[in-house]
Amino acid sequence: MDDLAKLNNKFTSGRVFEVYGSFQHGSFHSARPAKYLPAISKKQFKDHVEAGLKHNIRFNYLLNAPSYNNLEYTHTGQNELEELLNFLTDCGVQSVTVTTPYMVELIATRFPQLEIVVSTIGYVGAKRGIDQFYNAGAKRIVLDVETNRDFRFLRRVTPKAKVDLEIVVNPVCLYQCHFKFSHYCTASLGGRIHPSGCGHPYNGYYLNWCYLEKLKNLGEFMRSPWVRPEDLSLYEDIGLHHFKIAGRGLSTEELLSRASFYLHGSFSGNLLELLGWPHWLQFRTKADGTRLAPLDIHLENDDINGFMDYFNQQEPSCYLGCEGCGHCDKWAKKHIHTNDMRLLQSYIETMQESIKTLVQEKPTPQESEEQQERWNKAAAAQRLSQ
Repeated sequence: MDDLAKLNNKFTSGRVFEVYGSFQHGSFHSARPAKYLPAISKKQFKDHVEAGLKHNIRFNYLLNAPSYNNLEYTHTGQNELEELLNFLTDCGVQSVTVTTPYMVELIATRFPQLEIVVSTIGYVGAKRGIDQFYNAGAKRIVLDVETNRDFRFLRRVTPKAKVDLEIVVNPVCLYQCHFKFSHYCTASLGGRIHPSGCGHPYNGYYLNWCYLEKLKNLGEFMRSPWVRPEDLSLYEDIGLHHFKIAGRGLSTEELLSRASFYLHGSFSGNLLELLGWPHWLQFRTKADGTRLAPLDIHLENDDINGFMDYFNQQEPSCYLGCEGCGHCDKWAKKHIHTNDMRLLQSYIETMQESIKTLVQEKPTPQESEEQQERWNKAAAAQRLSQ
């Protein structure tokens, strides 16, 4: 927290006003799997929240899983939820991020001292959705990332919204990907308590598929709805002033670095690294067990000044499809480079084979048990020292 406070003292144009997170797993978990989150004690959590408050930095607790298996509708479930929320408020937590409407209204009614923030996983991308969640008790809404470049929509809803609106600046999803809801459901179950450990394990189908699509068509890297540090002013001019940087699971140094670049409003280097995108490197292992060499894909940030002007000035209806446009593909062809085109093709072939295996081959009982064991070990390894 001291480092974040230093950033806030360094920059005057903006500040880090809250951080966010959750416990590693539980009945009411977040949308991230346990094996990627630190296993912290209640004391560590309380100390962390208090450290932030000393620097006027709030903590936002994530209850943003898309489903809790209907536990929230039961007597036992509501007792567990109230116990958790009482603990959070006692620690000084001031806001919670929630996905489902019922949870929004339940918490707003029983814990009015908490600011309710609607998660981007709530997929609010229409004025009607903003109004619905406001009426349920929300005070802030993190918009669906698909709205990031829909300036026509943002200009119309932001000034009249009865809640604060926020965007995620560094999403890695494919634009208009209708697989992401299933991906979030899968990931969130990785944080639910399991009889054999913490979290239900899953394979890499969705992430593999996502980055396979990007490698097959590099224009997808440009279409993905990221926002560069240099482009924040476009949104501030509209009236948006809340910007969320994703990256739970990253090191403290990486998170501080990202925050610094966005506060400064400038970045030089490979934009894909700032966004945290080299996930294709997770799929280097071929069927015979050998590994491909690292594949480098480079998008120099300084070279794409003006890319966002098209969306800001022309207000294209991107949700209708890319046919007849070519804007993103043109910029990708000119500015996205790789260290080896043949290696790129090898990655594509390896990832295609991986998808084929995941779909066609059923895991044995032993393989499923081993996967759960690996998951438990990975989660246990995230424990922090006192």
